Amino acid sequence: MAKKTLKTIIKGEKEMVSKAFRKCIELVEEMLGRGYRLQIPSTEVERLIKIGIGADKRTIQKYVRMLTEDFGFLKTATKNQFGIVIYRIDIEAIEQFVNEHLKEKLRQLKLSDIRLKQNSIEEEVKAEKI
Repeated sequence: MAKKTLKTIIKGEKEMVSKAFRKCIELVEEMLGRGYRLQIPSTEVERLIKIGIGADKRTIQKYVRMLTEDFGFLKTATKNQFGIVIYRIDIEAIEQFVNEHLKEKLRQLKLSDIRLKQNSIEEEVKAEKI
């Protein structure tokens, strides 16, 4: 299913991608811009979809599915005590897709900087557990 969504159209030398893919990238940019580097609750993902794309239940389900299953930008980490799913933002998957399909966005996101921050946060979390 992801291959259909990510199907590109070449016009001359310019590579084009679907609007849905661009919107997913914008959602991830918004998550990162709001300070979510390692994890984000599903309620916040849904809220960002409602604000940025649309509030219809089917739209929300579609974009959550694309972010989690089709593109793999978000991975399920755990559920909290209230039953809210907590997603882990998968920087490597984002880098791969963006590098393949939106090279100019890769420079804007500066994902290598974000990865360094994510790694330092993960190290802090490990240190706290010890």
